[in-house]
Amino acid sequence: MQRLTYFAASLLLLLLGACTKEKTAPGTASLTIINAIPGSRSLITNFNDGRPINYYLANEIRYNTFLLSNRISSYSGRTPLALYHYPDTTDKSKPMFNLVVDLPIGSMHTLFLAGTLTQPDTLFVRDVIPYHPLGDSSCGFRFVNLSPGSAPVKVTIARKNGPPVVSTLPFKRVTGFLNYPVNAAQEDMAFEFRDVATDRLIATFPVEGIHNPVPGTNSPWAYKNYTLALVGLPDGTNGQEQTILSISY
Repeated sequence: MQRLTYFAASLLLLLLGACTKEKTAPGTASLTIINAIPGSRSLITNFNDGRPINYYLANEIRYNTFLLSNRISSYSGRTPLALYHYPDTTDKSKPMFNLVVDLPIGSMHTLFLAGTLTQPDTLFVRDVIPYHPLGDSSCGFRFVNLSPGSAPVKVTIARKNGPPVVSTLPFKRVTGFLNYPVNAAQEDMAFEFRDVATDRLIATFPVEGIHNPVPGTNSPWAYKNYTLALVGLPDGTNGQEQTILSISY
């Protein structure tokens, strides 16, 4: 009888353990959110299907800014996401965005919040991040146009002849990652965003310190990947000028 009781208790523990394993979360995805809406206040995330949340659970997404709080790795699958202007996150507030994002387990995505305050828009892309093996000192850059109302732009490298890096980049268009060497022979460079039709220089992003005596040593660029986003308004003023935002991956 005692043996049967011991056996039954052991079987119950095994069953409970199996149930516990079945309920374990299978994994998450990575979601980067970028606020490129000129004139926007900070936006607060709500993954609670629109219901009110506590502020300490939210991420603050500032305009034209990339911080660690822009990257979220707690969710997967079809995920509801509402974004509210700070501090309006009560049950009587209306979100600026009310979305459902599809985040397969293990994937990486970036949600670009674009457009204007009166006509907000989004660009949701799956991130395919290049791998830079040790011994192959390199870095990756991709480019996106998030400037509402801008004509198509091109991307060139300052003081370098030849075809542009990107020949045309309309609003809400993003490129793939392009690899560049990081070594002692590589000179510092600067990416230029220019108007396709007029060649007018819009904004410049310098890539300084890309070369080092020992390849890849102490370089801020080696083995890393970046998105360079053109944000702001054509002829914008008071913090809404066209600039380039760097997003690291």
